[in-house]
Amino acid sequence: MRALIVGYGKMGKAIETALTQRGHEVAGRFGRKEIFLEGNWAKGCDIAFEFTTPASAPLIVPLLLSQKISVLSGTTGWDIAPAAKMAREQGASFLHSSNFSLGVAALRRAVAAAAAALAPFPEFEPGIAERHHAAKKDAPSGTARALALDISRERRSEGSVPTVSLRQGAQPGEHAVYFEGADETVELVHRARSRSIFAHGAVRAAEWMIVSGRAGPLTFDEFFDDLSRKGGAS
Repeated sequence: MRALIVGYGKMGKAIETALTQRGHEVAGRFGRKEIFLEGNWAKGCDIAFEFTTPASAPLIVPLLLSQKISVLSGTTGWDIAPAAKMAREQGASFLHSSNFSLGVAALRRAVAAAAAALAPFPEFEPGIAERHHAAKKDAPSGTARALALDISRERRSEGSVPTVSLRQGAQPGEHAVYFEGADETVELVHRARSRSIFAHGAVRAAEWMIVSGRAGPLTFDEFFDDLSRKGGAS
């Protein structure tokens, strides 16, 4: 797999390490503010990893898709609908996710199962606490919002799930979900120890995108569920 890395910050560098470890080639690297409208940067590339900013992504992702380059995007806080539409029109793959951790994907399924099991017992009130590094801009995180939707869907509740966000230090990511009863608590937690888990999950998802040959908008859930059914082979 020959890949472009667009957004060569901490996450971009972690992606490069993960690509190298899995035997892939990095065809090019672009910083968040670099413009690559000219040249042959797209030649022979299989996929682009886009980790920039909410202001840059709506410009960069369509540009990549217009070159029929598949895109895996991890930038949160922007409207992905136009990019999804372009992916359908161009016949390119576009996978966007707020979190590429395999452990978080498992957490979401565990939380949904707990929410469904406890739905008949309203005394178990759900809540979410999440914390990330001081530089993370969106709060609550995209993962926390996804967890809240999972809970509401299983409980068939129209009310929002209380969520607390903390931004401090260099914490790569922690999400805790609580179902608080009168005299007992059910707690489900995922703690990231480094950005490498997100990078490895993103590279695994990109491999799946290429091998599956699927076009149009895709989700990390589709990747995770597909490999779970196959026993993790990729």
